[in-house]
Amino acid sequence: MDLFFRIIGALIFLPFIGFYSYVLGPILKLILLPGGLLLLLLILGKEDGIEPLFEAFKTKTETSEGIEVP
Repeated sequence: MDLFFRIIGALIFLPFIGFYSYVLGPILKLILLPGGLLLLLLILGKEDGIEPLFEAFKTKTETSEGIEVP
């Protein structure tokens, strides 16, 4: 009887793991990562969050070698 419950448990559990790993996981990453970064920038404010971010992007795009070492 114990083997029966283990087989039934695996048949119920494994599809949910596959669904989460290959379907729900990437969808959550697409939603939660940008949302978390936007919330962080909102918390930091304009002077500490947004302006340094744009400065970092601007200095990287203006370098001719592509890699900037401080």
